[in-house]
Amino acid sequence: MNVHSAVWRSISRLQYLYPDEVNEICNKIGISPTILDNHNLTLPLDLFLNFFIEAEGVFESDLVSINYARMAQIRPNYSEILGMISLYSPNLIESFKLVQSYINLELDGINISLIQKANVVEIHFVADALVEHSNLYENLCLSIFATFIQSMHHPIKRLTTKIQTTQALSVVRSLFHCPIAFESDYTSIVLSNEVSLKKNPTANPKLVSLLEIMAKEKIAQQASEGNIVKRLEDVFNSHENHYSNININEVSNLLGLSVNTLRRALNKHHTTFRQSLNNFKLKKAKSMLAHNYSVKRVAYSLGYTEPSAFIRWFINQAKQTPKEYKKGFRS
Repeated sequence: MNVHSAVWRSISRLQYLYPDEVNEICNKIGISPTILDNHNLTLPLDLFLNFFIEAEGVFESDLVSINYARMAQIRPNYSEILGMISLYSPNLIESFKLVQSYINLELDGINISLIQKANVVEIHFVADALVEHSNLYENLCLSIFATFIQSMHHPIKRLTTKIQTTQALSVVRSLFHCPIAFESDYTSIVLSNEVSLKKNPTANPKLVSLLEIMAKEKIAQQASEGNIVKRLEDVFNSHENHYSNININEVSNLLGLSVNTLRRALNKHHTTFRQSLNNFKLKKAKSMLAHNYSVKRVAYSLGYTEPSAFIRWFINQAKQTPKEYKKGFRS
């Protein structure tokens, strides 16, 4: 599971506002702060969540995951098209449906649903079972959505979260200026039903219709490209212990694509087939080393017949030896 460019750009914005704190967190989780300069960044979900695990200590607040989107002053600009739809849509629910689609592409493993009740509308966030720190992930998605809502000048009645807090419950209010219900069975944002259904005086049906077509095309294009990358990783996974036998011709056949189509898709992500394979192998090698597997075991798992060949490859990719990486990870 990965977190894609728009969400990492929000952390880049946080870095702009709180450079010392964000740089300290990056150092703690083992990434260079300069990596946030990349506007087409895609990184593993666990790295994203580790950022906020460390952030609680650095910012000395256990509500960072709820407040972070406001802290980073994120606007509803997952794309200019979606921002304009939200501005000109007749009501809040209509614009949410498209924003929901876009966010689901940027955040792997999160499900967002809208539940209309008699007097309120609830927006629920449910992380997949495979997400390790699911409560934290749900809070981060809540933060993004709540910021989007408030930027449209819609008041939030209540935030609901599964987490506990060390602060006195009676006085805790988030940056969203609303009460928070802690230790609940679910994560949600609660809005007044009147607000969500209130007609927008600036609504322009023809403009909304045109913008929706443009947004859906963009979402479809992004989903198609993202699926190719995900499918490529799935193929790599299926070649465990035989990575040395992988080649672009075989993989493109397995994906049902031409070699040129696969190369073009990877080029849009600023990578190549060889780089993608090396990145995949390096991530797998680091994960195994972090779990204290021996260098010999890792080498054989990656398809190397001699550990010395693996060590040379690892040094070329990671600029350190496997033992140095294990030692640095433990420290």
